[in-house]
Amino acid sequence: MRDLLVMIVILGSAPICFFSPYYGLLVWTWISYFNPHRFAWGMAYGFPVAEVIAVPTLAGLIFAADSNRKIFKRETFLLLGLWMWFIITFLVAKQTPLFADHVQAGQAELERVSKILLMTMVTIILVTSLKRLKYLALVIGMSFGVLGIKGALFGIRTGGEGLVWGPPSSFVSDNNDLALAINMSLPILFFLAREEKNRILRSLLWFAFVASIFSVILTYSRGGLLGLAAVLGMLAIKARRKLLAIVCLGATAFVLMTYAPQKWMTRMETFMGGQLDASAKGRINAWYFSYNLAKDYPLTGGGFGTFTPDLFHRYAPDPLDFHGPHSIYFQMLAEQGFVGLTLFLLLLASTIHSLRKLRHRAQEVPGAEPLVPYANALEVGIYAFLVGGAFLGRAYFDLWFQLVACCVVLKILLSKERTRVAEEQVKEEARATEELEMPVAAT
Repeated sequence: MRDLLVMIVILGSAPICFFSPYYGLLVWTWISYFNPHRFAWGMAYGFPVAEVIAVPTLAGLIFAADSNRKIFKRETFLLLGLWMWFIITFLVAKQTPLFADHVQAGQAELERVSKILLMTMVTIILVTSLKRLKYLALVIGMSFGVLGIKGALFGIRTGGEGLVWGPPSSFVSDNNDLALAINMSLPILFFLAREEKNRILRSLLWFAFVASIFSVILTYSRGGLLGLAAVLGMLAIKARRKLLAIVCLGATAFVLMTYAPQKWMTRMETFMGGQLDASAKGRINAWYFSYNLAKDYPLTGGGFGTFTPDLFHRYAPDPLDFHGPHSIYFQMLAEQGFVGLTLFLLLLASTIHSLRKLRHRAQEVPGAEPLVPYANALEVGIYAFLVGGAFLGRAYFDLWFQLVACCVVLKILLSKERTRVAEEQVKEEARATEELEMPVAAT
């Protein structure tokens, strides 16, 4: 039954995507984050659902009447520059004998990341209004919000002893990946719920927000817990009733430490006590590996898929303790070199700077005030990625690219509002001039 339902939705949406590419963007976003096909067990499970939606969406984009034309902001250039650098590092790795064993895997990863960045650009082009941005934010927030609700219900059923995982064979299947994704979506749920006028939808958003907090805790992810603390702290600062938010945050921490299952407390003991377990030592070993490799290949690194057992034997302090990158920063350093890491950090810093600047400028432009909550949500979401990603190798996670795209959209929308206000002022001045000249003409 699930297979049939998923196939009906996907195949039924495909032709609509051609005539309405924006609808295609929403469906592609839902598939990318919620992974509905991974909840089926038959044909739909391995069906290329994303491609079925992306192809007609891209084809329809050519004929789309409603699209943004002035898309080249600072973040757009940095995104394109980073994408170009990914291609360069892959080509260099392809010509380097030492990296021959992971070139094939690197090519597959480059293709996957290129598809993500292509749809990131589609987001910038197709989100032409605040209404469209809201619907996109709802799809992003509730895709992870439903997973958060599902995780919280699972936690209640197992008494908190069961580990919460994401959809199998998906980008967020791992408990740490799911914690990172939910943390990044929490500010979207928070600000959408705070601004929503519809009572039923507002209640659903708040429910998803609260359930998602407990779902992150029940992933047993230590990096996820640190990211959650950062997100909730920032949301408390940005809340309208700051004192109440801080009290609620303290009450949540008290309840957690008082009633948390012993299994969860045992998992967190080494983290909270500052001790290093085998997992933490493995991460440090991987980080040294990244730095050592980057010293030999400072410009381009080793390209996609650099973390291999053979290269660990060459560059890791403990050659036998093989691990993935376990950090977005060291992943970029090892795979894209110091140049790639610099572009990566510049894009993140530029996005945060633009969102802060936009938040203040939007308050000065009549009619642009509704952009402010979205700027706040995106800023906190990026910080969640910065904190949670410090312990997770998800430098190419599609959600953070889409948050950057939404930042560009906000800048475009603010520019449109400024143009509208300027045009109205010109009309008002022209009208006032005509009124002054009319008596003179009559005389």
